[in-house]
Amino acid sequence: MKSMGVLILSFVVTTAFGQQRGQGMRNMDPEESANRQIEQMKEIIKLKNDTEEKAIKEIFVKYAKERQKMFSEMQQGGDPGANREKMQELTNKQNEELKGILGEERFTTYDTKMQELRRNRMRRN
Repeated sequence: MKSMGVLILSFVVTTAFGQQRGQGMRNMDPEESANRQIEQMKEIIKLKNDTEEKAIKEIFVKYAKERQKMFSEMQQGGDPGANREKMQELTNKQNEELKGILGEERFTTYDTKMQELRRNRMRRN
């Protein structure tokens, strides 16, 4: 019986921390989010110059603001399927803008590595 209580407590604590972590990402300042993404990008590919970095950061900030707005709207309800579609549309638009700056080859390198990092992160969780 005692082990069942410990199991339930650990589940509740894990769930609470997971929700906090997810909320933190959603509530992250768009500038902070963009800076984090730029740093990840710098680790994966070399940015050519400050002008390229600035243009990419503007894209990240723009879409972070749109995602933040969308998360806020999602919390008030709505169709989860439609929300997923809207989020995918945002991601596709952001990727197209990034391709315009980075070119197909550099974008593909970046995107492939980011997908790999996400898969690894999900496996750990």
